[in-house]
Amino acid sequence: MMFYGLKCRVAESLHIPPDVIPGEPVITMLGRRNVHIENYHRIECFGEEEIRLRARTCRVIVCGKRLVVEYYTKDEMLIGGQIISVRTEA
Repeated sequence: MMFYGLKCRVAESLHIPPDVIPGEPVITMLGRRNVHIENYHRIECFGEEEIRLRARTCRVIVCGKRLVVEYYTKDEMLIGGQIISVRTEA
């Protein structure tokens, strides 16, 4: 994690957007029905009301109703359903 902090400071000093820092999850909301997540590491929990993903730098938690994984690859995932919230935890 110390190396990650160094990467963030270097990127900031070079005015590089944080979403291009390797390993940082990129979360894109597509309306209230879809969430596209890039750079996740693994699925921790999967249910119709909550999906938890582990990224290298944090945990991503998607809460909603009738959640489904529309598609996934080793690097990205599209979650569909009625999205209520998306949050991150350390």
